[in-house]
Amino acid sequence: MKDEFEQKKEEKIRNVSWREQRGTALVESAMTLLGFLVVLLAIVEAGRFLGAQQVLTDASREGARLAVSPLSGTSTLPTTEEIENEVQRFLQAANVGSATTVVERPVYIVTGGVASVYTRVRVSLPYTVVTLPMFSNLEITLAGEAVMRNETSP
Repeated sequence: MKDEFEQKKEEKIRNVSWREQRGTALVESAMTLLGFLVVLLAIVEAGRFLGAQQVLTDASREGARLAVSPLSGTSTLPTTEEIENEVQRFLQAANVGSATTVVERPVYIVTGGVASVYTRVRVSLPYTVVTLPMFSNLEITLAGEAVMRNETSP
């Protein structure tokens, strides 16, 4: 049989072992949750990034669509200011600010030996990462561009 001293020694070893395991589990849980949180924030940031890119692309399409269509009942195309205002209205509706709009026309593109007149609308926006502080200094310029053929010759 074991004497009293050996029994207390084994009991003490079991208690220490249990405490160490509890501490290890806590550290492992903290590391796992930290990794999970970083992945979750990266997914949110990717969604913001893709959403902003889609809004810029859609805004440039709206501007190009207006730019190539003659005003109602005429063969007059809208002015550059009217196109930029339309793009800004679209961006404001999507809660996007500080975007830059560039309207380039005429753009001549030759296809099959025939030159056609196009209008290019480019919308750009400086994008900063918000959710992950380690990337807060990273600044990317997103841009959406649309090129459409004019319906009339100016």
